[in-house]
Amino acid sequence: MINLRRLEEVSQNASRPERGVMVDGWSVGLSPSKAKRSRCVNAFYAGSRSFEENLVAVRALYARAEFTCIFRMTPFVFDSQLDVKLDAAGFVRIDTTWVMAMSLDMLQPPINDDALVYKNEPDFIHATNALQTLRGDKDDERDALAARWQQLPLQIGSTFLLDNEQTPTAHAATIIDDGYVGLFDVVVDEALRNEGFGSALVYRVLVSAKAQGAHTAYLQVSEDNPARRLYERMGFEKAYEYWYRKLDDM
Repeated sequence: MINLRRLEEVSQNASRPERGVMVDGWSVGLSPSKAKRSRCVNAFYAGSRSFEENLVAVRALYARAEFTCIFRMTPFVFDSQLDVKLDAAGFVRIDTTWVMAMSLDMLQPPINDDALVYKNEPDFIHATNALQTLRGDKDDERDALAARWQQLPLQIGSTFLLDNEQTPTAHAATIIDDGYVGLFDVVVDEALRNEGFGSALVYRVLVSAKAQGAHTAYLQVSEDNPARRLYERMGFEKAYEYWYRKLDDM
């Protein structure tokens, strides 16, 4: 049985923004990262002020940073009425996301993996530059990801699948924490999707993580993302879901 609260904790560790503040029990991420989970509010603890006071404070922070004010709603939010309060304040629900997990003892190898060429990239600047080319990240998104990886005191891996010209065609990052390995920034060149390259790369990095002591893998994928089917075929199952809330006029 997977400890879901611990799973949420390690996923928070992996996505911890390089910029942020605490506001009366609310963790306010202010990273320019591509991932919303690094630039959103997580309501972790009970506060001493009213919801309205805290909302004014965090909206001012996001306005100053020129970011949209977004809340992340999980089963672990302290205030069980926060979702209702945000809805009444004009924050609409968006981007329902599944947290999926699997025991690495269930990992099955893909077909015809032997001929593929992989590269582990230990230099985070080189890794995020290559990922930017592959995925089309903005410069500030690339820099924020590199900064977060450099600052995290965890085991981080960045692996690319190369074509015959040694050009990166797919990428997967892993972050290992307390026996859990998170899959992040998984991307396959659009022209090569649905050819089995994504599953081969994911299998390769999870085998490596298991060799480093990981026992459970997890990932976060949008409910409507076709890649979810790939992960289900590999053995991942839904552990819980979360969603975001943002102002309707933004």
